[in-house]
Amino acid sequence: MAITFEHVTHIYQPDGPLAYQGLTDVNFTIDEGSFTAIIGQTGSGKSTLVQHMNALLKPTKGIIKIGNRTITPETKNKHLKPLRQKVGMVFQFPEQQLFAETILDDISFGPQNFGMDETTAHKIALQMLELVHLPTSIAEKSPFDLSGGQMRRVAIAGVLASQPEVLILDEPTAGLDPRGHKELMDLFAQLNQEGTTIILISHQMEDVAQYAQQVLVMDQARLVRDDTPQVIFNDAEFLNKHNLLQPESTQFARELERKGFKFSSLPITEEQLVKQLLPQLGGSHG
Repeated sequence: MAITFEHVTHIYQPDGPLAYQGLTDVNFTIDEGSFTAIIGQTGSGKSTLVQHMNALLKPTKGIIKIGNRTITPETKNKHLKPLRQKVGMVFQFPEQQLFAETILDDISFGPQNFGMDETTAHKIALQMLELVHLPTSIAEKSPFDLSGGQMRRVAIAGVLASQPEVLILDEPTAGLDPRGHKELMDLFAQLNQEGTTIILISHQMEDVAQYAQQVLVMDQARLVRDDTPQVIFNDAEFLNKHNLLQPESTQFARELERKGFKFSSLPITEEQLVKQLLPQLGGSHG
């Protein structure tokens, strides 16, 4: 499912004295099956943007196209339930959304809510447990008996159980240890390789550089850049202007440049850094 925003503006509480701009004239397209990252300072409009992608919010002005569905300010909520099955959203700290008595019931709630019978929903729930690297033997336990990292996996399994075509992730690894972080990011990369469109909000520039093909940069409710990670992270002036950091590999490469190393294009991942460094280390800097 491709997603296109055409001149989308969102105003919170538009008719009241506390009205404020959430989005201003935003235009972009996310291709089906892609991995897109959304970056920007806190309060820049990232969460407002993604909440339009499964119609938790509707535009005040403009048009949003998600697959073959079009959303305008006049779209009625009753027409949006099928869309929310296609576009799954994992909020920040999703473990706070767990509520059922057992892990199995929690994961199977979504599919049943969309009309699936209980037996099939439970079968899918067990498959989702395996997908997020949790043993099916815990299915009858309370989700509240798990560790924080395990609870997050259960919450993500619950979103995946509805088999969305688009998965939106709002800082999905916040607070996790490095191992838990890498396992979840590898899972999202695997889902993307299998055809799921992934949209990631992140402050982790290393993840953006490693996994994304497209980066949307938000600042003060506006989309200020839509480009590849390679182009954006090589534009130090732009990043400084919008208070964004380069990935650690890029920062390290800039330090090495000052010491005489040469880079055709600043590397943005460890893999790129090593690839450009090795020939030089074997030569005059060896």
